[in-house]
Amino acid sequence: MKRLLKPSHTAAVILCLFISVHLGGQEVSVLPQAAEFAAKLGWTPDEAFGWLGPPDALFPYRGEVPSEDNVVFYYDDHTYLFWFSDRVWQVRADENWPGEVDGVRMGMSLAAVRDIWGAPVNDRDENPTWVLPDRGYPVRIRLYFDDSGGLHDLYVYRSDW
Repeated sequence: MKRLLKPSHTAAVILCLFISVHLGGQEVSVLPQAAEFAAKLGWTPDEAFGWLGPPDALFPYRGEVPSEDNVVFYYDDHTYLFWFSDRVWQVRADENWPGEVDGVRMGMSLAAVRDIWGAPVNDRDENPTWVLPDRGYPVRIRLYFDDSGGLHDLYVYRSDW
């Protein structure tokens, strides 16, 4: 009597084989989720005030063209909410932010970030981008490094706007 794998088991076996062949025995990287930041995307002003309270500062951020203008809420934990049409479309953490995103902290080098998250989707410039889990719209995280090579800014944003 032949024993066959159930379709769900067959898919799992194929996935395991793909991973082992694709990675060639390399350690699997932690793909960034940035859940704390991504959860704020799409917030209304009521939600921002309800979760974070009023901002410590409020200022305009001028883009290159009027459609790129934003209103920004700054919070004293060194995070920023960027608004478009009464919704948060981008969240920033600056170099003084004390937290971490999936093992990555301010001041880390790009090489250290790549060791944790793997290769970014863009290697074209000095500010790499990784794709985050879809939230009904595409989401990305972009990192900015200072002249000494340390991480000093990160942005989680809707990449469809």
